[in-house]
Amino acid sequence: MKYLNLIKLTFLNLTLFNLIGCINNNKSYDLNYLNGYWRIDYVTQNNEIFDIKDENILLDYYYLNSNKGWKKKVRPLLNKRFETSADTIFLNIKYDENETSLYLNSKWDNWVETIVSLDSTSLVLKIENRSYYYNKINPLLDE
Repeated sequence: MKYLNLIKLTFLNLTLFNLIGCINNNKSYDLNYLNGYWRIDYVTQNNEIFDIKDENILLDYYYLNSNKGWKKKVRPLLNKRFETSADTIFLNIKYDENETSLYLNSKWDNWVETIVSLDSTSLVLKIENRSYYYNKINPLLDE
């Protein structure tokens, strides 16, 4: 009888171990939300908040198709058109242990932006020791 209980206990432990091992700890986001125009609201570093001045509004425009895409800086004009930067920053999405990250490269530099939070209206990216808090905008509707 003791032998049978030991077998049951071992089987139960192995089953639980396998179930726990199969849990995916990756933070999963609907990356379709990333497509579009994003405006930096503020930046944090070392528990300090840095507000963005409204004088020179620049937006980050993201385009993502599958796990690849690009990012451009754009400036809204008064006639609801955009002035865009000549440079395109290409990106790849990679899923690490517990993170979803954007691996970006331009002709000048390569860097990583880690998604901390993403939904239909807000985005938080961590770049080195700074966190960038974005609001999504629809430039055709926002004044």
